[in-house]
Amino acid sequence: MSTTLGLISDTHLADRCRALPEAVFDALAGVDLILHAGDVGELSVLDQLSRIAPVIAVHGNDELAGAPDVLPGRQVIALAGRRILLAHGHHPDRAEEMADRKVDDWHPKLARWAGMARAAGASILVYGHTHVGWAIEHSGVWLVNPGAIAGGNHMLRQARQTVVRMTLNGGQPPNITYLDLAEPERPFAPAVDPDAGFLAAFAHVAESIATPALDAERDWWIEHVFALAPDPVRDALRRVMYRCLDGELPQIDLPDLSAELLAAPDVPAEVKDRVRARWGAA
Repeated sequence: MSTTLGLISDTHLADRCRALPEAVFDALAGVDLILHAGDVGELSVLDQLSRIAPVIAVHGNDELAGAPDVLPGRQVIALAGRRILLAHGHHPDRAEEMADRKVDDWHPKLARWAGMARAAGASILVYGHTHVGWAIEHSGVWLVNPGAIAGGNHMLRQARQTVVRMTLNGGQPPNITYLDLAEPERPFAPAVDPDAGFLAAFAHVAESIATPALDAERDWWIEHVFALAPDPVRDALRRVMYRCLDGELPQIDLPDLSAELLAAPDVPAEVKDRVRARWGAA
């Protein structure tokens, strides 16, 4: 029995991606089943993908309201004599997750993911979360990350949007094909060196859209602005992000974010006072 799966992750619709790129439908045309490895965003993305094939999805750690209520955190799928574990790949415990982000070494991450699969009796793990697309066999388990469609946060652009076609054929190793949505007709092999560390790999797929001046203020505004009003501040940042992604702005700078925060009617006065005192009036 031969089965071809379409793998996709980190769509973040429409929090960081206005719409599913049309190239997704060409890249995954003809697959038998689609696996979405989390950080879905609006659940309508699953409906759109189901125009191609049936969809199985899990939730991630950075979802909009709704997805974690209706999508499982992990899912086992048995196909073509193989057992697959579908999971986003993050630590459920936030403290562990934040500690893991400080570790650049791939090897403990690979060991944890392989352990997750083995605990489920699976020989393949399909995961997302890192936004780095690559496949590697580790401790007898194939670890397959299709990459991402949207950026890892509102100050990043996903420079390389990728999906995967994975064919399972009996007891043979999976046939894994990566497709860059910018050139979906030309499969490629991700060049990830596990000894070079996570940040080296991440630099090839994502780029900052924040100026150095805004980056320097990141810790301050997260603690003194975002923490006071997460939802309206995130909405303001999203609006500036889309101005950048749409080509209206070259990057997000302090005056851009300041002006958006001060103009937003739902941003509390206390937050606006802090922005004015720190960054000045726009």
